[in-house]
Amino acid sequence: MSRFILVTMMVAVTVAGCDRFPDNGLQIAANLPPDSSCEVDADQDTRLARGLYDISLQRDYVLALLLQSYIISNALEFQGEQGNLQVDNYDITLLLPDRSAVPLPEGFPNPYRVTTNAVLPAAEGTNVPQEVGFATGIPAAYQDFIRGFPSVTLEIRAGGTTAGGFSQRSGPFFWPVEICDGCLRDCNSEDLCDSCFPGQDTWPWCPIPPGRTCENAGAGGTGGGGGGGGTP
Repeated sequence: MSRFILVTMMVAVTVAGCDRFPDNGLQIAANLPPDSSCEVDADQDTRLARGLYDISLQRDYVLALLLQSYIISNALEFQGEQGNLQVDNYDITLLLPDRSAVPLPEGFPNPYRVTTNAVLPAAEGTNVPQEVGFATGIPAAYQDFIRGFPSVTLEIRAGGTTAGGFSQRSGPFFWPVEICDGCLRDCNSEDLCDSCFPGQDTWPWCPIPPGRTCENAGAGGTGGGGGGGGTP
């Protein structure tokens, strides 16, 4: 074997070895509902099975995604310790029931990128670090383009960077969302103020009548933060 071929093979092995963390090192495991205190915890047992979005309200559809890291922080001769993984974005594609992309006019990209913030430590042994990353899943500005469809599916890929500088992009997480117009605006409910995310998923909501107050009046919004146990 010539010296040139040998050197070429060594370079190829080194380059391949540097890519120690394929994109399955980061995964989206579930979408989590808030509890009665409007908190979401990465260790909670409750999960949402599918989404429900009431477009009668001008509200974003919010995601509280359970993120998992399978990255092990092993230092090598050509690669330092990886340390934490910071997830800071989701790439989202709105899909129709036939899995084709929702057609949108110019100025409304599909797919689109939204920001989040969650930090996951490196995995140790059989422990799989988990954290919650909040983000806008469907902007309210997109409501007119999905009106009339019975449902859409969000194809979501999480992205971030390890402390050692390696980029990560998860595989796709498919989240089905049923679309309705007024199904969660229940003004006959006794618990009109008990909705953390008005107009989505499980709890009814209604504008607070004049003179009435609720302990959590004004709760909800577009989400924020990036940690288990946080309040959306």
